[in-house]
Amino acid sequence: MIRNTNTIKKETYIKCKKCCAEIYYNTHKKMTSCECGAVRVDGCENYTRILGDEKDYEIVEK
Repeated sequence: MIRNTNTIKKETYIKCKKCCAEIYYNTHKKMTSCECGAVRVDGCENYTRILGDEKDYEIVEK
């Protein structure tokens, strides 16, 4: 599943529910995956793309 989340705030990160890894939304356009590989995040100031099954991650806002 590919999800574009253009409205994610700077204090937001994606947390993998399988391995509990936390990936900050701004990866500076570098695809970053969690430790188990279930979730991948690619993002910058203008967009965030999350790849993975929606049941495997949650979006956490601080």
